[in-house]
Amino acid sequence: MIKNITQSTLSKELVALSTPCNDVVYYPAKLVALTTEERYTVFQTLSQKSGLAYLVVTQPHTAKIVLAGSNDSINEVYHVIPWSNYEIADGDNKFGYKESPSLQTLENYFLQLKKQ
Repeated sequence: MIKNITQSTLSKELVALSTPCNDVVYYPAKLVALTTEERYTVFQTLSQKSGLAYLVVTQPHTAKIVLAGSNDSINEVYHVIPWSNYEIADGDNKFGYKESPSLQTLENYFLQLKKQ
């Protein structure tokens, strides 16, 4: 399963995702595992290199950046997404994400968002 990931590379318990600004951001490998259970997520991340924030969705065998912008604008978009919040805790570090009810709901939500 993990060998088929596109746009990203597994590194210990984290997955590396290349960004359009030529940086690499990381997210928990657990989110990749959720896609095999037909559970799809969205999370926000920040490039330390460029300062750009990204909204990322997990889908079967991939994670895709669906939106880029300032940290404030991405944070605003993320917080209005109407799905349940979850956290992955690793010691003192916490990684927040939202889980979509289905892949179709995830795709429809971001398709509508792009039309706005």
